[in-house]
Amino acid sequence: MPLAMLSSVYTGNNQTGTSRLYGVSQSGRYNQVTSPALTSAGMSGNISSATVYESSVADAHLILFGFPLIAFPDYEGPFLQLTNRRSSGSELDINRLSDFGFNNWTRNMLLVTANKGFEVRLSFRDLFLQKWKDEIDPLLGGDANRVGDPTLTWTMFPRSVSYLDPSRKYLKIHQKLNINVPWWPDYDASITYHIYLYLTGSGQLRGHVARWAYWVEGGIKSGQIADRLEPKVISGMGNLNTRLDAELEAFSGFNFEDLFYLPGNQTTRKSTGAWSSWTTSDVTIVVAL
Repeated sequence: MPLAMLSSVYTGNNQTGTSRLYGVSQSGRYNQVTSPALTSAGMSGNISSATVYESSVADAHLILFGFPLIAFPDYEGPFLQLTNRRSSGSELDINRLSDFGFNNWTRNMLLVTANKGFEVRLSFRDLFLQKWKDEIDPLLGGDANRVGDPTLTWTMFPRSVSYLDPSRKYLKIHQKLNINVPWWPDYDASITYHIYLYLTGSGQLRGHVARWAYWVEGGIKSGQIADRLEPKVISGMGNLNTRLDAELEAFSGFNFEDLFYLPGNQTTRKSTGAWSSWTTSDVTIVVAL
């Protein structure tokens, strides 16, 4: 089977110790290496160096996710991305992940092939942040107020999130709230929406809210607060779908071939090398022609 990229990870520095080789087919976009898969290989929290081989057909990205003290869901939290640009002329050897503060942190990985052809890259945060504020503030009214900006992130191939398909990838909006209770201490709360973007059979970009959820701090008033908050969350889903349709209409003249995501803001292609961030910083939406 022809491959678009290959990458190796090692338990020792300088490409030594136990190793595993992973790849992505030319027709594929991702290779998921889950936490159970790395544990089974004896490499969970036990990767110290890596190699990303040159590809003639794509920018090859090996993205390592993990943290030593907190068990994040797969493909969430802090990450280190190792990029070898298309036709770079040589393999990329990262001899010591410790040089990037990521030694023995990796719990799961994604291999992603990008730049196979012409791409349009969009920042989820730039595209949606102000629109979210415009929608949510009037909806909350005087019952609640936002606590800071929302977290605009992703949920990739979820294995245990209700109503979400583990074979799909989602954008996620999570907003902390302060609930104003007359003559009573305020309550903490939050609302969450998962958005599913997809391409139709003709390559049109479409999307809808796939899941909504809310949380209210426990206490005497929590039930009453939930009763008032839930219809607002459901109404917000409808408003969000309407706004989403309007935004995606701008792309109605295009017939795309693929849709995929990269973590963080990568609206400009990363150079060959290593780059670190958090998945909560942003998501790059990539549509390929």
